[in-house]
Amino acid sequence: MTVSADGSVTLGERFLTLANPGRRLTPPILRLTGIRDDDLRGAPSSPEAVALFVAFAFREGTPCFVGHNVGFDVSFLERAGMPAGSETLDTAELASILLPSASSYALQRLAADAAIVPDAAHRALDDAITSALVLGHLARIARELPPLILSEIAALSEMLGPSTAEFFRDAAGTATRDAWSDESEQRRGLLRSAPRGIAMDRRAGAARSEDPDAAHPSPMSVESAFAVDGPLARKLVGYEDRSQQRELAEAIERTFADGGALVAEAGTGVGKSMAYAVPSIASAAAGERVIISTHTLPLQDQLVRKDLPALQAALGTDVAVAVLKGRSNYLCPRRWQILRGSVTTREEARLVCKTLVWRTATESGDRAELNLMRGEGELWSRISANDESCDQRRCKRTPGVNCYLQRAREAAAVAGIVVVNHALLLQDARMRGALLPQAEHVVIDEAHRLEEVATDAFGLDLFEPRLRRDLQRVAHAVAVTSALRDPARAEPAERIRADIERALERTTEVFSALGALLVPISGPAEERMRITAGLRASDERWLPVELAGERLADAIAGIAFSAERIRNLGGDEDELAELEAAMGELAAARAAITRGLHDPRLSDIVWLDSRRYAPCRRVHVGDPRGRGVIRLCSRSIRDSRPR
Repeated sequence: MTVSADGSVTLGERFLTLANPGRRLTPPILRLTGIRDDDLRGAPSSPEAVALFVAFAFREGTPCFVGHNVGFDVSFLERAGMPAGSETLDTAELASILLPSASSYALQRLAADAAIVPDAAHRALDDAITSALVLGHLARIARELPPLILSEIAALSEMLGPSTAEFFRDAAGTATRDAWSDESEQRRGLLRSAPRGIAMDRRAGAARSEDPDAAHPSPMSVESAFAVDGPLARKLVGYEDRSQQRELAEAIERTFADGGALVAEAGTGVGKSMAYAVPSIASAAAGERVIISTHTLPLQDQLVRKDLPALQAALGTDVAVAVLKGRSNYLCPRRWQILRGSVTTREEARLVCKTLVWRTATESGDRAELNLMRGEGELWSRISANDESCDQRRCKRTPGVNCYLQRAREAAAVAGIVVVNHALLLQDARMRGALLPQAEHVVIDEAHRLEEVATDAFGLDLFEPRLRRDLQRVAHAVAVTSALRDPARAEPAERIRADIERALERTTEVFSALGALLVPISGPAEERMRITAGLRASDERWLPVELAGERLADAIAGIAFSAERIRNLGGDEDELAELEAAMGELAAARAAITRGLHDPRLSDIVWLDSRRYAPCRRVHVGDPRGRGVIRLCSRSIRDSRPR
């Protein structure tokens, strides 16, 4: 197989054989491939089939294997006798870099998006041909990227494999030649500006075509919007008149007009989103701001990208709508630049390559636009705006970048409708209105989920995977690694690394001691238990937890002392700010240990929770109003309220 500069694929010789596994095929294999046991009669055994393939593929030396998640196939063949050491080029990995916002990296989905129609799915030869055609499609996409971006990706791709780096080097060379060619044509006047003028004329024409409803707006009301011959019935495809929906919308409209609070329960199929969106649009059109809070980020995106635009088109309104999420959802360009300059692992290299491509297109810097694979999701916290060191002032000092978080906040400050989620709404309440713009009305969708979110928002949260991640974040902070190379600052940096290793050991001790509480003297282990004053008074049961917690707190205190010494010795301001942000996470852990294990407040309710489906040891601390929650667990779980 060869891939030309324009991405066209030329298929070469083909090898195809069935292999008899020596046992009957299982139903899933039968359904997936369509192969039957009768098809395998007389076929070579698996070792024989691999030997035939090796004779075919290795005729001219060690080949480079191209495929989708090709590492799995190559490892299988190597276990079956194929010589090891072949280079690989993974179309799944290439797609994850070049298509950062793709909804799926499954082979058949990528093929469908590229209008590639395979003869059959989940058959070896057909999947191989599909992978080859997808590779050509990805090569064409790569050619459209700026040459400098491709050159940087090629350098980073050395960590992903020599074949991956060569793919991007070839694309960079082709893109550079195309850029020179385009520039030469422009100099010779071969590129005309007429198409651009035509596009401008079309836009102007579109602007002049007036919608009667938009040209002659009238005071909007729920009654007129939901009328039998109203704009919703005439312009919304599939619109159905629902009496309960109209009643809910009218109740919301009255509450907006008269003030006060409305609590309404709407069953499935009522259409509550439209019921609150219509009066919200009307109020925003009249100059009042409405904040709409949902439980999940996907529902936020659906409202902003689909529901509200469709309703505004039907109603003839042009209210500014903004979506505002928690700061952890936005890319911090400054922190991204720090990671970009200090890549050391394969996962870091892939994430930086992916975000290099993404940043050529994104306007929002919103993580929701990214499809993060495997370890990439864990790395997001290192480049998000989720720490106090990330602010507009610092980002402005980074050349060529803008603060996405600040951009989102500025858009919300002038929007008539601001769509948030419950977590951000409650964080704003916790910070006394410092996060969200002032609004006349607030709509809380999925309000039954508000209680559990409040438990998180008004409390502390500590569990083992996050604690270990936060400790490692400090250990690998750029301020620490750079201090290790500086004789004048090496001693506190070496000390902080030693304290982190000690804290990791103490973390294991704490959660082992917590787990022991759930094992009674007789009977099965408990899933949850209340941490009472009586339990705390038991030296035999509670003392090991308390002592382990003290040792962990002491280790974290040692880390904080060494980090302060590094800060006092000076260094790069951004690097020190990143270290301070990482230490802020550990400060929250120390507070959780203090409140949960050593010094609970009188109003605190404390319990230990464990779930069978996600083994977890978790301590909760909170007062009867849901404030102050501490969770210490070895796995994260979805819902941890006491039952």
